[in-house]
Amino acid sequence: MSKTTVPKKVTLEIDGMTCSACSARIEKVIGKLSGVQTIAVNLPLGRATLQLEPAAANESYIIERIQQLGYGAKTYEEHGIRNEADSSLGSRLILSSVLTLPIMWAMVRHYGWTSGIWIPELFLAPWFQWLLATPIQFVIGGPFYANAFKSLRNKTANMDVLVVLSTTCAYMYSHYMTLHALKTGMPDPHGIYFESSAMMITVVLLGKRLEASAKRRSLQAIHLLRKLEPEAARILKDGISKSVALETVRVGDILIVQEGELIPLDGIVLQGHTTVDEAHLTGEAIPVPKKTHDSVSGGSRNIEGTIDLQVTAAKGETTLAKVVRFIEEAQGSKADIQRYADRMTAFFVPTVIMLAIITFVCWIYVLSPGDAKGAMFKAIAVLVIACPCALGLATPISILVGTSKALQAGILFREGKYVEQMAEIDVVLLDKTGTITFGTPSVMGIHSVTDQTMRLLRLVASAEMKSKHPFAGAILREAARQHVALREPDTYHSMPGFGVSASVEGHEVLVGSSDFMKLHHIRHAAYNELTDQCMREGKSVLHAVIDSEYAGVFVVSDTLKPTSPQAVRQLNKQRLDVAMLTGDQQRTAEAVARQTGIRVIYADMKPTDKLQVVKKLQQQGKKVAVVGDGMNDAPALAAADIGIAVGTGTDVAKETADINLLHGDLRSVAEAFRISRATMRNIRQNLTFALVYNVLAIPLAFMGLLTPWIAGAAMALSSVSVVVNALRLQKRSPR
Repeated sequence: MSKTTVPKKVTLEIDGMTCSACSARIEKVIGKLSGVQTIAVNLPLGRATLQLEPAAANESYIIERIQQLGYGAKTYEEHGIRNEADSSLGSRLILSSVLTLPIMWAMVRHYGWTSGIWIPELFLAPWFQWLLATPIQFVIGGPFYANAFKSLRNKTANMDVLVVLSTTCAYMYSHYMTLHALKTGMPDPHGIYFESSAMMITVVLLGKRLEASAKRRSLQAIHLLRKLEPEAARILKDGISKSVALETVRVGDILIVQEGELIPLDGIVLQGHTTVDEAHLTGEAIPVPKKTHDSVSGGSRNIEGTIDLQVTAAKGETTLAKVVRFIEEAQGSKADIQRYADRMTAFFVPTVIMLAIITFVCWIYVLSPGDAKGAMFKAIAVLVIACPCALGLATPISILVGTSKALQAGILFREGKYVEQMAEIDVVLLDKTGTITFGTPSVMGIHSVTDQTMRLLRLVASAEMKSKHPFAGAILREAARQHVALREPDTYHSMPGFGVSASVEGHEVLVGSSDFMKLHHIRHAAYNELTDQCMREGKSVLHAVIDSEYAGVFVVSDTLKPTSPQAVRQLNKQRLDVAMLTGDQQRTAEAVARQTGIRVIYADMKPTDKLQVVKKLQQQGKKVAVVGDGMNDAPALAAADIGIAVGTGTDVAKETADINLLHGDLRSVAEAFRISRATMRNIRQNLTFALVYNVLAIPLAFMGLLTPWIAGAAMALSSVSVVVNALRLQKRSPR
């Protein structure tokens, strides 16, 4: 694909959306503009993500068009949590509550069972209630009118339209009755309904305050991650350290990080050793030791010791920055199930207005002829009780909370749709090397003929110093662990696929496979049984010869991750079919499968073979997830319904995958499935509640069983209940 065809991605902040009808309107209008390929508006985050054609993209025009629709819009800039529950909303709620209280106190006179409660005479005066209700209706409730006007001007209707219609009807009727009472001097306390309009506005404000606070809580994970990036770093130049702004640090610069400080950027340890707390990045509570040449991630905390590190990623390109970016994109994208709800809410408000008109007509002409007051208040109750907010929030708020919870466990969903798709998976294919195992060979045992194990290790490790083979690296690491002093070989020769020969300390050393021994006519019958046993267990054997005499055996194996068997059991408990997909030979794969409890094995797989396995399972109607870490896994990760890359893997695997694990613990795969399924279950609960609520509430309002202010309270609490139900996902404990 050429650069000119790569779509430009733009994220905008949008203010003024009150319900899903607003977000649906923006998507509909902006989605038709020239150059806009896709648009997804996220109501909880107040954000729109667009894919634009580079040649035709005009970001300023899109912002202007959104503003013409009546909403605030600007280019998204990274910052802390959006303070939706701001002081303005809180102040309006407090003032509205104070002014509503006297009116509600006077309302108790309307009911026989509360008529004995003392009420100040002033509170019963229609003119006094009118004085209190007027600022509530037009000052505190002013934003509702402004938003409703903008909505109607753009030929749509949102929640504000319903609030304005219902409260204005109640207010104007009560205002008429107040003027009539002042004119005739005969007040009718039962004909004044200022409490309905005032209470509806107060309750809607309360619902918005609670809803904003709940959404704010669900964004804490991102907020905490942002705080992990310090504003400054201590840079070392010409032997002098000084504090500089993080934005000025470049790749290759050397930083000094002292004990207790946050590591500013990704880098490689050049000097010193320490222990690093990576809990916020990976979800692992146990600190990780770091030494020279180890990599460290920005945002982790240096617990002990001062280290010098060389920067490998500048600000904005660190692991921490990518995690924040991916999680925001995941929360801003839409699952397929949400699109069904969006289509429903697009017709919701006009339908409710029509139902309110039908209600008024039925009561004034059929059910209670001539009772205009009763018909009007039943119609108002229908307008108020029905609201698309709960329906519109049902999916995005659960995706928001679910992906935030996954992040706390070190699981990164790159888009919200993958939360839904993962819940549909039938088969999980696990790569072996680097996924089930550590991917780094280790010396599991040294068997010396003469019992001089340390001498054997010294000579063999010295002979392997120039080799690039992974087994040579395992022997050298074992020598370093045993603090064995090595000497450079005098001569060195490598036979790829067989072994090496070298001259060390005046001794001729051979190290290699059984075939290498046969080439040099070396007999090793004494260790045939050990060799056979190791092969059955999937381990490799390197034979050592010193001065033409058989000296011993090195048993080398890729170590199984201790959590892998538990992870496989957890996946099996979730009724997932687990299989191993590996390029290793059948015997090695079988040994690892026995240790982990995996029953199905695909061995001797090349990258194209792995791809074919995925396609074959998909042709059988299976939904397939692939978990891998290497470049050879990339084709299978891309072809799978869900590709999962472990944190210890290559960049190619991570970029190809749909889900990234921020560490190498395979139990995170099982946790990702649990979170995905719990999130989808939560979404279905929310949608069911929102639909049932409207199906039951509208008939009750039609029958006159709900007063307008009670209908307003129920409407506001319906949205809050959806948010509260979504927040239950935060209580799930990882693993």
